[in-house]
Amino acid sequence: MHNIIMPSGGSESAVVFGAHGGYFIPSMEEYPKIKILPDELSNQIAAGEVVERPASVVKELVENAMDAGATALEIEVSLQKRRIRVRDDGVGVAPDEVSLALSRHGTSKIKDLDGIFGISTYGFRGEALPSIASVSRLTLSSYRAGEKAGRRIVVEGGKTIRTEDSPPLKGTEVLVENLFYNTPARRKFIRSEITEMGHITSRVVQSALSAPGTRFTYTKDGKRVMELAPAKNLLERVRQIFGTEYSDNLMEVSYSEFNIKVSGLVGKPHFHRATAIDQYFFVNRRPVRDMLIRSAVSRAFDDLVPRGRRPVVFLGVEIPFSAVDVNAHPAKMEVRLADPSKVSDAIVKGIRGAFGKTASTSDSGHWSGARQNPSDFQSGLAQGADTGGQGAENRPFQPYPVGGGPSVESGGFARAFELWRPLKSDQPEGAEKQISLSNAHGRLAESSVAIGQIFRTFILFEDGDRLVMMDQHTVHERVLFERFMKRHVESSVETQGLLTPETITVSHSLAGVIKGHIPTFSSLGWVAEEFGENTFVVRQIPAVLSGKDFQSAFLEVAETIGANRDADYKDVLGDCVSRIACRAAVKAGDELTLHEIKGLARELSAANLPYTCPHGRPIAMSLTKDELKKYFSR
Repeated sequence: MHNIIMPSGGSESAVVFGAHGGYFIPSMEEYPKIKILPDELSNQIAAGEVVERPASVVKELVENAMDAGATALEIEVSLQKRRIRVRDDGVGVAPDEVSLALSRHGTSKIKDLDGIFGISTYGFRGEALPSIASVSRLTLSSYRAGEKAGRRIVVEGGKTIRTEDSPPLKGTEVLVENLFYNTPARRKFIRSEITEMGHITSRVVQSALSAPGTRFTYTKDGKRVMELAPAKNLLERVRQIFGTEYSDNLMEVSYSEFNIKVSGLVGKPHFHRATAIDQYFFVNRRPVRDMLIRSAVSRAFDDLVPRGRRPVVFLGVEIPFSAVDVNAHPAKMEVRLADPSKVSDAIVKGIRGAFGKTASTSDSGHWSGARQNPSDFQSGLAQGADTGGQGAENRPFQPYPVGGGPSVESGGFARAFELWRPLKSDQPEGAEKQISLSNAHGRLAESSVAIGQIFRTFILFEDGDRLVMMDQHTVHERVLFERFMKRHVESSVETQGLLTPETITVSHSLAGVIKGHIPTFSSLGWVAEEFGENTFVVRQIPAVLSGKDFQSAFLEVAETIGANRDADYKDVLGDCVSRIACRAAVKAGDELTLHEIKGLARELSAANLPYTCPHGRPIAMSLTKDELKKYFSR
C-alpha cells in the first residue's frame, strides 16, 4: 500500500510514501533534459569500464607495448608511491601523433568497420590511454627512429598540461601517477596493497606467458622481482616463472583440426591444484577468462584428476581472427567464438591426444610377446578384457616425478606466489629417514617381474631398478573403463541375460529418471521394464557385471543421470561408465594369483591413459633401488 501526497497543482512534484519510506516523483517540468556529456566526464565513465584497478593499467600499457613490436619491457610498480611505469623498445609514436594517442578513439590498429571483425592486435579501440589519463597524472614519452627528437606529453585528469621534446630513446615510456586521485569513490574500492600487487603480478605473468620471446623486467617498490630473458618456447618461459617442478611435470599439447589449432602445456595427471589459479588460457595470444575453454579442459581431465582438484594448464587456441569477437568485454578479457562447439571439441581431443602420445613415447623396454588371451581371466579378474587395439610392444613407458606445486627451491618466480605446498624444512640431524615415493606410469618394461600381492590390495613388480606398486582396484577400473567406452562407441557392449529377472524398487524421483532414460540404459547393456509405479524388472545386464553387484551399479547410473539432467549425455557418459567399471573391478581384499597379476598388468599396458583410475586416483607408485639403498645406508 502506498500513500501519495499530491499538491493542489497537477504539474507540481509529488511524494510517495510506502512501507520503506518515501521517494520523490518530479513534475514534468523538473525531468532532466537529454544532453551530451563533457569530454572529461565521458573519459572518466570510460575509465570506470577499462580501468578497474591498478592491474588494469599495467595490462593496458603492456599490451600497447607488445602491439608496438616491443622485444623488451620494463615494468615498475610502487603502490606506496602510487606510481606505475612501463617502458618498451617498440617502434614508438611519431611526434605529431603523440597528442592523438591521448585522444579518445585515437588508434592506428583499425581503419574501418571491417577491421573490427578481424582484430589481430591486443588493443584496438583507442580508449585505454585517454581513460587512464582522465583519472591520473600520465606522462607519455616516445621516440620513433628517424626523427630528430622524441616527444613528451603530460596529461592530468584528462587535461593536457604540457608537451615538449624528449631524448631520442628508442620506444615508449608511460608513467602513471596518483591513479584515481580525482575519483575518491573509485579509490575507496581499491583493496589492500597485498591484494592489488597480487593482481598486478598475475597480469604480468599472463603477459609474459603470452609472449615467451619477449624480455620482461618487473620491479616492485624498487626491488626487482622478475627478470625474464627471451625464451625459446612456452615451456622455457614456464620454467623461468614457476620453476623446474612445474616444467618437469607438464606435457605438450599440439593439435590441429580444420582452422583451429590447440597448443600449450598441461599438467600430468598427478600434478593438480585445489583451485584453478594455475589455469592460463589464450585465444590468438590474448589472455582470456573463458568458461567454454575451462569447461572443455574439465571434460578432458574428467577421469584423470580427483574430484574437486584442478589441473595445471597453459593452453592457447589459434583460430582465424574473423572467427572471434574480442569486442565483447570492456577490458577485452572475454571473447565470443563463432563456433564454440568445434573449439571445445578440439581442446578435448588435443589434451586427450597428448596423454596418448606420452603413453607411447619412452626409452624404456616393453612387454614382449603376444597379448594375453582373454581366457586367462576367466576367474573374473579381467573378465571380458579388451584384446583389440595397439599392443603393449608399441606402448613403452616412461616414469615421471611426483609433485603438487613448485617449492621455493625450484627457483624462478615461485617465491612471488603463496603456493599451497608448504615449504620444505631442513631435516634435523638424527631425524627419521624418509622414503620418497614417485607416481609411476601404468606401463612396465618387458623384463619386469611380477612379485606378488600384499595386503590383498596392492600388486608389486620389479621393473629395472625400480619397485612398482599398483592398486589392483584402480588398475582393473582403468582397464574395464576404457574397454567399455570403446565398445559403447562401437554399439557393441557385451550383455548377459538373467535366468531369473531381478526387480528393483526406487524412489519416486529416481523412477522418473529411469523411465525417461530407458534407451540410455539399453545402450549401456541393461534391459529394464516398468513393473509397477516405482519398480522395474531387469532382464539383462552388462556382461562385465555378471556375478557382481549390478543392482547398485544400476542405481548409481540412475543417480548420476538424475544429478546431471541438464547436461549433454556425452558429458555424463564417462561418469556412468566409471560407476559400472568400479562395481565390476576387483576389490581390495580379493586374492589374486601370480598369473592374474601378470595378466592384469598386461591389460593395463595397452590402456590409452594408464595414469589414473576413472575417478582420478593414481594407479601406481614407484621406489628406486638407490632410494632403498640410501634408506638402509648401503
